[in-house]
Amino acid sequence: MYDHAVSTAQLLERHPLLARLNGEQLEHIVAAGELETFAPGEVVVAEGSLGDALYLVLTGQVAVAKAGHALAHLGPGEFFGEMALVEPAPRSATVLAVDPSFLYRLPYLSLQNLFQSDPQAGNAVLIEVVKTLSERLRRANAMVTSVGELADWLAGSLV
Repeated sequence: MYDHAVSTAQLLERHPLLARLNGEQLEHIVAAGELETFAPGEVVVAEGSLGDALYLVLTGQVAVAKAGHALAHLGPGEFFGEMALVEPAPRSATVLAVDPSFLYRLPYLSLQNLFQSDPQAGNAVLIEVVKTLSERLRRANAMVTSVGELADWLAGSLV
């Protein structure tokens, strides 16, 4: 799981969301957030609660669920709570730890202060968020298309 000889900065520099940051920018990220640990089954964030932070998955795995239905599993190198980059708003899903997990929590206000003081770092992070959201949207579109094709096939087989 987590090698205590590895610093938080070393874990963060391996995270794809932060890959384009230089050492000084990474140190600002280290100072802006906090490392949190979660046991299996522990709720990280609850659907409907205030979404005021971005979370980076450093180790372990978390499950994302909406209204009790599983949506996704996220592992090291992934993130959730990206809406907190825009504004605090109610969480759209619940996230639970599946494995013992280390997550890095970046609060909204800390992110806003960081992006204001270092726009280049902010742009680098936002570009990576947009890339990830684009990929998630492509996967969702493919899933919707598959469901539509299945519905068409089923409708045709009933005629």
